[in-house]
Amino acid sequence: MFKNCVTVNIKNGIHTRIAAMIVHKSSTIKEKYNVNLYVRKMTSNDPIAISMLALVSLKIVENEIIEISCYEDTFNGQHSVLELSNYITKELSDRGAAFSNIDAIIQESTIANEQILQNIPLGIIVVDSQCNITYMNDYTLNVLSKNLDDVLGIPIQNILPNSELPNVMKDRKKELGKIHHVCGNIVISNSSPILSNNNIIGSLTVFQDISELIGLKELNEKFKKILETSHDLICFIDENRKVSYINPMYKKIFDIEDSKIIGKDLIDISPNGYRLRVFNSKKAIENVILTKNDVNILCTIEPIFIDNLFKGVISISKTVNEIKDIAKKLEHSEAELNYYKSELKRHNELSGSFNNIIGNSSSLKDILVTVDKASASTSTVLIRGESGTGKELIAKAIHNNSSRNDKPFVRVNCAAIPENLIESELFGYEKGAFTGAVKSKPGKLNIADTGTLFLDEIGDMPKSMQVKLLRVLQEREFESVGGLVTQKVDIRIIAATNRNLEEMIKEREFREDLYYRLNVIPIILPPLRKRKEDINLLVEHFIKNLSKKLEKSVNNIDKTSLYYLMNYQWPGNIRELENIIERAINMCDGNIITAKDLPIYITNIEPKNDSISIDENSPIFKLETYEKKIITLAMKKYKSYNKAGKALGITHRTVALKCKKYGINIDENI
Repeated sequence: MFKNCVTVNIKNGIHTRIAAMIVHKSSTIKEKYNVNLYVRKMTSNDPIAISMLALVSLKIVENEIIEISCYEDTFNGQHSVLELSNYITKELSDRGAAFSNIDAIIQESTIANEQILQNIPLGIIVVDSQCNITYMNDYTLNVLSKNLDDVLGIPIQNILPNSELPNVMKDRKKELGKIHHVCGNIVISNSSPILSNNNIIGSLTVFQDISELIGLKELNEKFKKILETSHDLICFIDENRKVSYINPMYKKIFDIEDSKIIGKDLIDISPNGYRLRVFNSKKAIENVILTKNDVNILCTIEPIFIDNLFKGVISISKTVNEIKDIAKKLEHSEAELNYYKSELKRHNELSGSFNNIIGNSSSLKDILVTVDKASASTSTVLIRGESGTGKELIAKAIHNNSSRNDKPFVRVNCAAIPENLIESELFGYEKGAFTGAVKSKPGKLNIADTGTLFLDEIGDMPKSMQVKLLRVLQEREFESVGGLVTQKVDIRIIAATNRNLEEMIKEREFREDLYYRLNVIPIILPPLRKRKEDINLLVEHFIKNLSKKLEKSVNNIDKTSLYYLMNYQWPGNIRELENIIERAINMCDGNIITAKDLPIYITNIEPKNDSISIDENSPIFKLETYEKKIITLAMKKYKSYNKAGKALGITHRTVALKCKKYGINIDENI
């Protein structure tokens, strides 16, 4: 390369007339020596081929130093550079005075045009015949976040890979209404060649950001946000078969930058791909799985038509791993939904608030004080009491009055789940963990995350599971059946049992360390027989609620019936009382429950003359003698195998067999 620096001692510098003269001289020199000449300002990095557009855009002022060069360091090259240098420094400077008035007019016109181009609310890009940038206005530079010195003389493809300007010059045709993605902005452009004496001397593009068009700004921002935040991999191909846009997720998954793909022809980057097939056939290809850069993706590619004109191709893809994750989450959500549906149905009569805990006994009030304190804590609670005393009601009350009341309350009956299933029920399982595990399933611990897990009948939990539950209590973590990843959970555990855990510990049926982990806040519920002063309130509550449920008009109970209820020992506790009241409402013919509506074993009072008294002075007979006497008395009173069996606590079939054995013949109405 040969170059020479000269000082432009021309008044007003190289303006339009001077530029035209330099271009003409350069053309003459090229014809003479067959050498292309270039010019560079000392502040610029790269030389630009000499042309009107280049010289005017450089804005070379008087007394500024410029560099004239050529790429051929030969005799012809050196003479070409020196001849043009002499022309600029000697011949042009000597002619300045004669054209001063004309130059002033031209300069004034040039300044006016420059100001118009700089202030017009449109982007303008001009390139020379070599596709090198010779002009960009401020609007364009702002869109590109560039300075003018960064772009002058640079090939347009290096700045805007998807520019239409090279094609415009090649085809000598205008390109109107083209949509492009430029630095995150969607623009519409018009491009056309620049002709001089029917020769191509360059081309220009005028464009505008669509968001600035009235009524489209909001739409553009929404569309831009959708593309940027989408988890799909999105790629646009324009009608010239070039990649015009890829969204951030596409770049992230394939670890690729815009400069490596934008403006590239599909033939060069993916000659055998589905996008090229759709481009050529103009027919969509849906839901194909392919591997790209070691990533498995599910892809749909469709042609784009606007007003029946083909405008390119769009491909939308998802990674297979993401699809699997979505399917797993949907599966988990479906399992949760089904669980909550069943729980809602089961609890439709149970609100779980303190208002639904009926009673005024001192023992119950003491318990409610403890329950209230337990609600304010996150510590583990162990509720103990006989079956039917309302352990689940207390557990639900603790949850509903805690800070987790808007989170899941999940109940697990440890006694109702087979031993071989309880681990998968609690911890869940992964697909293929065992025969029949055709899909993954979340466990109750997953469903209860951030909420409360109620372990009912904890005393019946298999010992093999007790150690695994202990880890959950200590570490708040577990692994699903067949899983390899440790899962963390944030749960509050409430356990309940009707068994004597202390005796089970002695018998080595229950782990002592688990017992102490569970027994942080113990709550012991008294049996109904020890809070008989609450029976009246409970009966009133059950009559009101059950009458409404059964659509009966029963609203009271007589004193005799209440007396029977107060004197019964209630082995089934509150649950048994509720069932008896429901039976009585069904049997009641009026609106007041009477003794005839209660079960016989509640109202049964054995006649004194039929009683059998035995004391230490009585003679001792064979057991069969007492059995025969008792069954005879029961059959005389009830005249029915069924009723006698209920009174004696045995089946009607056993009563019939005993009657046959002992020859008891009493008329029956069965």
